[in-house]
Amino acid sequence: MEDKSVKTTVSKNKNGYGYKYTDLAQIHEYLESINARYIQQVKRIENDDYVMTKRCFNDVWEDEWLQGAKIVDAVLNGIKNPAQEQGSALTYARRYSLLMAFGLATEDDDGKKIEKRLTKEEQELMYIYLDKMKKLEAETNTEHEELLKHFKVDSDINMNLKQLKEAVAILEVKKKKSEKEVF
Repeated sequence: MEDKSVKTTVSKNKNGYGYKYTDLAQIHEYLESINARYIQQVKRIENDDYVMTKRCFNDVWEDEWLQGAKIVDAVLNGIKNPAQEQGSALTYARRYSLLMAFGLATEDDDGKKIEKRLTKEEQELMYIYLDKMKKLEAETNTEHEELLKHFKVDSDINMNLKQLKEAVAILEVKKKKSEKEVF
């Protein structure tokens, strides 16, 4: 079985300083390999710009835009080109917004490794359970925010596989109870 975990070892070395990171193209390539798609837009929230991401799993687009990274005013050492500074800040925010939106683990820019990486199978299971959860929420008239509060997360992207499975189980029980009440 081929390993489809996100690749994390793009090394850069400039003036003796080395660091590792996953670039935007690698993230995009990985998402394509697991049949996930996305669109991004910039939204102004309280005088700051944020990259917003909308996800697509199994050819079904989610309704919710996920707030990602803030686009900061970047200053590149030795470079005085404002267009390049802005482009760098935007690329950085897009990259980290995708990592957040899809719950991908990677190595930090400073080389500190995040231990848990999701395999292709784990990622696909998460998408399946996320899809089931969303459908059951609609069928049971469950408020999404109520479910998130139960799991002490602020977004479904912060739920792990165990939490998604539990959420589906809770909603299935709720659905069965409501079906019994009808009869």
